[in-house]
Amino acid sequence: MMIEKRTTKDLLAESLKELCEIKSADKITIRELTQNCGLTAPTFYNNFRDKYELMAWIYDCEVEKTIAQLGKNFSFEEVVYLWIKILLEDEKFYRNLLKNAVGQNSFRYATNDYAINLMQAWLQERHEVSDDVNNCLRFYMRAISETINDWFLSRCEYSPRVLAKLLVEWMPAPLKPFLLQI
Repeated sequence: MMIEKRTTKDLLAESLKELCEIKSADKITIRELTQNCGLTAPTFYNNFRDKYELMAWIYDCEVEKTIAQLGKNFSFEEVVYLWIKILLEDEKFYRNLLKNAVGQNSFRYATNDYAINLMQAWLQERHEVSDDVNNCLRFYMRAISETINDWFLSRCEYSPRVLAKLLVEWMPAPLKPFLLQI
């Protein structure tokens, strides 16, 4: 068995997750975060701008893995389903972030912007796309994010699989040739 090496970012992420078990995300300070894992504030700031960037980094790492598999092992619907599963697999943590890490630099906006940028890069690597298609993708990705977040926080009646299927069915027509023909 191989020992997994943990990076400073991993330690900070673990510390945040641990603290979120007992405290609202918006109430956690950088000092608490770093003391909890035996690091210093300067070390934190060498890796992240603020705690919201750390929050987003945790989710973004998982999203990045799923998008990397788009068109190889997963359809777009499967990728959307996996985005939902990421939230469900650490439900208490993500519920805390979505409810309590709000505002301009919030978890919600930062993760959505990251996913949009990843999807735009993925699309542009494979196709020459117009500004209209890029704008449509931004719109659609925001709609997916808000719908998933609302579903997650309110526990809508749809199962994760059904929600992923519906989100693909609701895809704007200009994106279908790019995201459904993979």
